Amino acid sequence: MSDQTSLAIQAALSNNWDKAIEINESILKENPEDINSMNRLAFALIQMQKIDEAKKIYKKILIKDKYNSIAQKNLDKISSLSKNKKKAFAKNKICTLSPSLFIEEPGKTKTVTLANIAPSSVLININIGDEVSLNPKKHSLEVRSCNKVYLGALPDDIAFRLLRLIKSGNSYHVNVKNISKNSISVFIRELKRGKRFATQPSFVTLLPDRSHIYSLHHEKNSEEEEEEDKPPEADLDE
Repeated sequence: MSDQTSLAIQAALSNNWDKAIEINESILKENPEDINSMNRLAFALIQMQKIDEAKKIYKKILIKDKYNSIAQKNLDKISSLSKNKKKAFAKNKICTLSPSLFIEEPGKTKTVTLANIAPSSVLININIGDEVSLNPKKHSLEVRSCNKVYLGALPDDIAFRLLRLIKSGNSYHVNVKNISKNSISVFIRELKRGKRFATQPSFVTLLPDRSHIYSLHHEKNSEEEEEEDKPPEADLDE
């Protein structure tokens, strides 16, 4: 990986989109056929609300590589927007990405598939890694985009537990982990615990079934007890 490419990626991870555009354009001046840089440039342009420019670049990519899935997916998303939606999209805050989202921590993190999800016309505007938020209701816990758009709800058992913890002062960071036309899952990370449940983890890891170990131990003890109850055998020499 070249130094320029590393700088371009680092600029994107830092959400410095002006710098990302500048570096990727510089790379493309030296190598106009660099499709990876074209994809990075188009994505940075979207973050800067320059949707039409990004659309042109994605089309160029697909002329060069008609099977490029990144360009095709993002082009489909921005092409599906009407004129009114494009204006609204340009006015709204663009969700940002974080470089290390899905590191597991027992008791502190959990991947959850949402229930009662939004229509595909809403989900098409969501990307893996997007930051989302938990929106508590009386008996449920909604997940909404950074633009406050409803995406789905946590299953009842997890929602009930987290509602209690949130009311007691816990806080969480949530990102989209997987998304398709008919499904969306999120990665929830505990950030802070309230005083009431300071020693209680947010997510309980189920222990493996150890009943078979107890059963074997019980059988062994039973056998030993049976041996002890048997009368001593007669001495054959007597």
